[in-house]
Amino acid sequence: MKLPSRKPPLVGAWVPVAMLVIAITMVASPAAGQDSTAGADVYKTKCATCHGQDGSGNTPVGKSLQVADLRSAAVQSKSDAELAQAVTEGKGNMPGFKGNITDGEIHAVVTFVRTFAAKGDSAPKKK
Repeated sequence: MKLPSRKPPLVGAWVPVAMLVIAITMVASPAAGQDSTAGADVYKTKCATCHGQDGSGNTPVGKSLQVADLRSAAVQSKSDAELAQAVTEGKGNMPGFKGNITDGEIHAVVTFVRTFAAKGDSAPKKK
């Protein structure tokens, strides 16, 4: 007597989920690269005058305004939401950029600012 072969009930359900995860990963990866490029462009045009190309704040304007060193543990330990809020609304001498740049550009520049962590004495980033 031949017994019918049966797949375990969850095996069939995992295949579409795995395919979806692979598709999302493939689509999201180029976006991360675009975020970095977009963030670098926004940073260069809106932030570098005060914060410097390296995020140190070691520029004539940065020194006079006593801007934050974006490489520092104090900045890098802030959440992405806190950094985005500072960019959006402004903080201290820094003006807010709400209405001047898009939410996507704000997210991209926060992502770019995270690249300064390895270049300074900073703590690991928090999401």
